[in-house]
Amino acid sequence: MGLKKGPFIVADTVSVLDAYDVNAGAILLPSTIPPTPLVVATVDVCVKHPQNIQVSLDTMAQIAVTAAGGDVSATFEVTYEILRNGEVIATINDEMDYVPTSTTPPGRHTNFPNFPLVDNNPSAGINTYDLRCTRVTPDENIQLLFIASRSIKATVITL
Repeated sequence: MGLKKGPFIVADTVSVLDAYDVNAGAILLPSTIPPTPLVVATVDVCVKHPQNIQVSLDTMAQIAVTAAGGDVSATFEVTYEILRNGEVIATINDEMDYVPTSTTPPGRHTNFPNFPLVDNNPSAGINTYDLRCTRVTPDENIQLLFIASRSIKATVITL
């Protein structure tokens, strides 16, 4: 009996219980000028015959912010990039609003953006796919911005 031909899946997933705690595994995105991008998840995919391969990538990064004042609205932006072997192959700029409500903890907000992509042009050999996040603009009303739970999953499909 041989191996069943079908999709091959590789993933890097980190679950964080407290999205606001670096000791629990959250990553603090620095508020720097110029912005500092950080790789938050990585997978390696081996491709033997790139002309017959498609790599479907699914990513997620939980965004957690703390506002300087619990009752202050703010807008902030995070850039998500997927890289193959160090080169950006896709980018999303996500501008989010923090608006305090009576049902959320004062000064805290979380969001779970996901970022799917199909790579039709993987290279032969080992391909390293990275999910990179950048806090784009510092906002005096946003005190801290974390990447908490995060994942990148690559499904390799033979066409």
